[in-house]
Amino acid sequence: MGFDRALENKAAVDKAAGEKMARLEAVAAPWKAVAVAYSGGVDSTVLAWLLHHAFGKPVHLYLVKSPFLAVRELSSAQSVAQALNLPLQILPLDLLAVEAVRINDAHRCYYCKAAVMDAIGQKRTPGTVVVDGSHADDAIEDRPGRKALVEKGILSPLALAGWTKVDIRRIARAAGLPNWNKPSESCLATRVPYGTQVRAAMLERIEAAEELLYGMGCLQVRVRCRGERARIQVGREDARRLHDAQRWAQLLRHMARLGFFHVELDSTPLSSG
Repeated sequence: MGFDRALENKAAVDKAAGEKMARLEAVAAPWKAVAVAYSGGVDSTVLAWLLHHAFGKPVHLYLVKSPFLAVRELSSAQSVAQALNLPLQILPLDLLAVEAVRINDAHRCYYCKAAVMDAIGQKRTPGTVVVDGSHADDAIEDRPGRKALVEKGILSPLALAGWTKVDIRRIARAAGLPNWNKPSESCLATRVPYGTQVRAAMLERIEAAEELLYGMGCLQVRVRCRGERARIQVGREDARRLHDAQRWAQLLRHMARLGFFHVELDSTPLSSG
């Protein structure tokens, strides 16, 4: 998205954001340049867009490419970065080489986030502030990754300025951002239960299974894996699609080819977030 178009949308954004826009601008005021820990999701996208197109900050996006990132998500993130007209650097990182991540205990997210932020910190230009897209709603939940952010000195300007997920969605839509209604995503490792070591082959199977569901028209998907068992979570509308007997039977055949011989559909729909 070019800067001219961004200016055209700024009035709509200002109206939608209200006083929270001023708060965010005040938080970012001292920063000369910003490195955004970018995922391609709506949170980091809105943050990057506001910092650069609304506040005029030099912004560089950093996306860590690991076995936890689905190819679909990588491609989507690259497309959105191109639409933002912001420089994107992709940083390869083998998170499975980090033993504390691979053993997958309840603190996996902490070690994972720490490794990701270290990778970004090593590449950022000296004097550049590193930020992420965490928002005020994230503080409500106990998230181990947040502890790593604090310890690594990563700032969360949206949270500091009191922005909620509702605020972020509203601004993304007003700004005409391409992913304004993109459902919230999580990394592939979240599909593996704590206590089960995370392995590359396992993640590949999970990703392949989720691609089957996307190929059937589902918009938001999680395939929870436990050996030969898979528990499928989808959005409410997607669940109606899978209740079709013929479609479900077809899915079961394809899942079996991936090594999932016991498949169930979770009755609780995913929230788009």
